[in-house]
Amino acid sequence: MRTLLVALALLSADAGPPASTGRPATYAEARRAFARAYQAGALDEARSALGRARAAAPGRLDLDYDLGCLEARAGHLDRAFEVLQAVSAAGLSNDWAADHDLDALHADPRWTPLLARVEAARAPVAIGGRQTSVPPELGLVEDLAQDPASGAVFVSSVRTGEVWRERDGRWSAWAHAAPDGSGAFALGLDPRRSTLHVAVAAVPQAEGYRKAEQGQSSLVTFALGDAAEGRRLVPPGHGPHLLGDMGLGPDGTVFVSDARAGTVYRLRPGASTLEALVPDHTFASPQTPVLTLDGGTLLVPDWTLGLFALPLSGGEPRPLRAPGDLVTAGIDGLAPAPGGLVAVQNGIVQQRVIRLWLSPDGRAITRWVVLGRGPDLGDPTHVIATPRGALVLIDSGWGRFTDDGVLRPGAPPARPRLVRLDLH
Repeated sequence: MRTLLVALALLSADAGPPASTGRPATYAEARRAFARAYQAGALDEARSALGRARAAAPGRLDLDYDLGCLEARAGHLDRAFEVLQAVSAAGLSNDWAADHDLDALHADPRWTPLLARVEAARAPVAIGGRQTSVPPELGLVEDLAQDPASGAVFVSSVRTGEVWRERDGRWSAWAHAAPDGSGAFALGLDPRRSTLHVAVAAVPQAEGYRKAEQGQSSLVTFALGDAAEGRRLVPPGHGPHLLGDMGLGPDGTVFVSDARAGTVYRLRPGASTLEALVPDHTFASPQTPVLTLDGGTLLVPDWTLGLFALPLSGGEPRPLRAPGDLVTAGIDGLAPAPGGLVAVQNGIVQQRVIRLWLSPDGRAITRWVVLGRGPDLGDPTHVIATPRGALVLIDSGWGRFTDDGVLRPGAPPARPRLVRLDLH
């Protein structure tokens, strides 16, 4: 959902200072202050603003890149190289060689090896595993789920609002979850109750979208056996809302993130209302939540700010500690894996699938590796754990559309795919 979230972030920035005083508001204010000061040549003021932004968004190593540009522009070449060396292996998506803010570094003998390190961290890494094509008529595919009993795989379409199912190698339309003008987003399959939860929302990329319905979103439950629709729940508060990503606990508790309200809701088994775990705008753009093995903490990737641990007993989300070369912002999909997690990243870094190992207490990332990276992934979105490893959705189709939902001129045909990874 990265493309859409970028658009939402820009809309929020244009609307003026956020009402909240938490991390998202601090980050947004600091980024605006940095842009103003940098453009005006007030470099000390810009440096101070970057420090505030970095404190609010611990997962944004690209802010260190901005600092390196600032130091190069200020003529502090040693400091610029020091800062950029530390972030050069992070795999950022921007083109360092084409950035004129770094022109002062080009004649220095340290520039060529620095750039080589940057390009090595951006170089394509072929993703292994068997691939399965998703029907292209779905147009824009967002999420996936698998029934462990039958092996059937479900995918959601933002474009058509449908959920399709693949079973025994054959795809078929399974349910039309979203009303006209809305898309189907997150999927959460509960095998114990034989249900599939589907989050739907009105967005410009959906067929028949009407601007008057922007901000409408709901959580719909279907029976796995016959796709019969059950209840349809709406988030609390006046909105706007966008229920975009979802995770389930082993007891069937649903955790669903709201990208517009900046919070995460919980739906306990048997409950009939969504319960906010934190106040609105605690997060900037929360993505796929994952419950820790002990059941006491929810790991919430914030696409804008980084990866956080939210204690379910109460309290503020805390950033996970991470290696110095790992960007934890930009995570869209997240799933448990042996020893840790598998994450799908897009936008801030080169699109990639990475594996993360966690400390025993689950509060720190101890190491990480790239499982796949580069343009062949298209716009990857989500990953789920399976009995045999992981299943990743790549080439979702988000990049084919503008933020206004218009198909880009010359956009390639849709070709969403699923990739099975063995992580053992």
